[in-house]
Amino acid sequence: MALPLPKGKQITVSYREISADYEMPSMEVASDHYSLGFMIKGDRRIITPKMNFTLHPGYVGAMRPYVYHRTIPASNSEYISILIKFSPDFISGMTDVLGPQILETIYKNPPIYFNDKDREKIFSLAKDIYRLYDEIEKNGYDMSENSISRYRLQNLLIYILLEIYEKGHFDSSITTIHDSELSHPIMEAVYFIEKNYMQPLKIEEVAKISGYSVSYFSRLFAQQLGTAFTDYLCITRLKHVQNLLLTTEKSVMDISLECGFSYPGNMTSSFKKEFGMTPLQFRKQNTK
Repeated sequence: MALPLPKGKQITVSYREISADYEMPSMEVASDHYSLGFMIKGDRRIITPKMNFTLHPGYVGAMRPYVYHRTIPASNSEYISILIKFSPDFISGMTDVLGPQILETIYKNPPIYFNDKDREKIFSLAKDIYRLYDEIEKNGYDMSENSISRYRLQNLLIYILLEIYEKGHFDSSITTIHDSELSHPIMEAVYFIEKNYMQPLKIEEVAKISGYSVSYFSRLFAQQLGTAFTDYLCITRLKHVQNLLLTTEKSVMDISLECGFSYPGNMTSSFKKEFGMTPLQFRKQNTK
């Protein structure tokens, strides 16, 4: 269970610097708040029952209450972010007037990205709300129902939410959406794959993590994820190949080996089959 909001508070804003190798030890779920994470540095892979997605610098991750999730490193870079947690009541002034669609849209597809101009503005607003919250906390300003400090925080948060709603885009290229909601044992298996995709994984090893026999695990995995274990492992590796093609200058051969492919030729043929172009074409097309 994720930590709830501190007693008597409806919002917290924190600036987090976390080591690159940090990973959540188990699945967590929030019961009383929404979260917005503004990625300043680092790369994180988030696993939920309905999707897996990667957050890179400049992305916003959104997590609604009652969604189990777990995060792991997606690179060797230090993890720096601004994290806003807020209760539904704190922004009721917005939802009462505009309805629930603002939050529903933002939290439906959490890996959110922006064009350069909008990203600069939205991340500047995130820093503003962190500074404002920090000032209120350090000086012990009144945050009661009709206080000026509370009003300022509420309005700044609502402004940020509306900017994300109007200008954010869902990045499907870094997201794997599951066919059906995953059971806990299959989520543990997916977590193990995401953490060890670069290793020569075998289905017997992953089935053991779930506590099932290989045959039952294979059927359940395909039923919940809509694809066979070997195909899912390949797609997971290819997603990481895409990321390294765009964020590093490493050769295709080095990237292939780093992502768990024994032979670069196999990776290239799988990449072309999945994405309709070779790895070098993908790099050239997306790094102009």
